[in-house]
Amino acid sequence: MTTVTGTKTITNTAAAVFAGSSVLASRVFLYVRNLDDCVAILINGRIVEPGEEIKLKLKASESVTIMGQSTGRAVQALVQEVAQ
Repeated sequence: MTTVTGTKTITNTAAAVFAGSSVLASRVFLYVRNLDDCVAILINGRIVEPGEEIKLKLKASESVTIMGQSTGRAVQALVQEVAQ
């Protein structure tokens, strides 16, 4: 298993969310933690409040784009991807 962890800036324009410089191939897990103290973010349309996290299980055989968007100003998020 391969794990990549990074901090990403989530803006109010929807964009793909991934931990490294590109999406990890054959990923099976994506973890996103909102590091901001007052602005929520959306991960694939789900609200992640400040300080909260979302964990998504993925199928390695399917290429899925996970989108992120801030509900206000740009915020930092901790992102971790795990691939087979």
